[in-house]
Amino acid sequence: MPNKTTTTAIITGSTRGIGKETAILLFSKMRANVVVCSRTQGEIDLVIKEIKKISTSDGNIDDRLFDDRLLGIECDVSKSIEVDHLIRSTIDKFKSIDILVNNAGIVFVKKLIDTSEEEWDKTLDINLKSAFLCTKVILPFMIRNRSGVIVNVSSGAGKTGFPYISAYCASKFGMIGLTQSLAWELENYNIRIMAICPGEVDTTMQQNVDQDYYVRNKHNMLKPKTVAEKITEMILEEHRYHNGQSVEIG
Repeated sequence: MPNKTTTTAIITGSTRGIGKETAILLFSKMRANVVVCSRTQGEIDLVIKEIKKISTSDGNIDDRLFDDRLLGIECDVSKSIEVDHLIRSTIDKFKSIDILVNNAGIVFVKKLIDTSEEEWDKTLDINLKSAFLCTKVILPFMIRNRSGVIVNVSSGAGKTGFPYISAYCASKFGMIGLTQSLAWELENYNIRIMAICPGEVDTTMQQNVDQDYYVRNKHNMLKPKTVAEKITEMILEEHRYHNGQSVEIG
């Protein structure tokens, strides 16, 4: 981690589930500057309001400092022009980017034969291409500072294929390949890149995959906060989690 008093973190897809809980933890527990981004401004505003409420109630921060440490940006991270705006706005406000959590994701539940080209492309664009775009733009800043941490949110479905979510599985397998490849490229720059592979997580996405299954099994699923805690641990404990590692949790 950078030897700075305050680090800056971008978490993609951070208005729901794992991304939202990671944003809350990095802000309130790690005391990082946090950039909340998603495709919906209304959801961004709600998460920022929730972060302020949690942090104020915990007594962790003076309310006057929120504007200095929180930034919400509407961004479709599958589009390079919007990613460029996201990174430029972050640098303008915080001067550096130290942590990137590539978390944005969607899923279509269909047999491959019934999956449209549009659905395939959208899944790969949001789940995998977004990680490529964000990482590509952020890396020059990390390389210049010779410091940084990137966590790619893969999945148990990035280790084992499952029926009816072939596009999702392909994107999550791809996240692990991207992580391992970049680990070699970045080994001389003091930049760590890792993947996390959660099992089933109690999220809206999981609920949408199979409503009946979700109702029967949600009590056994990981909570988003549990995954966020592991992501935070991976960022902080650099001697425990090494470059290129894929961490399974579930």
